[in-house]
Amino acid sequence: MLMLLNLVLQRIRGERGVVSVEWIILGAVIMAAIVGAFAPTFTTQLTAAVTAIGAQLVTQVGLAGS
Repeated sequence: MLMLLNLVLQRIRGERGVVSVEWIILGAVIMAAIVGAFAPTFTTQLTAAVTAIGAQLVTQVGLAGS
């Protein structure tokens, strides 16, 4: 009886892992679709943000060196 219970528990644990992987894959596909839809806007905003951060870093390094 104990062996049967262990077998059933292993089966349930295995299926939970598969379901988790399926949800992760589904989430990744949805995220890729969202990024693909908003890529031009996202790229422009990301470039502006990185440029602004870089400018602030240069300013702060210049002030720290003074």
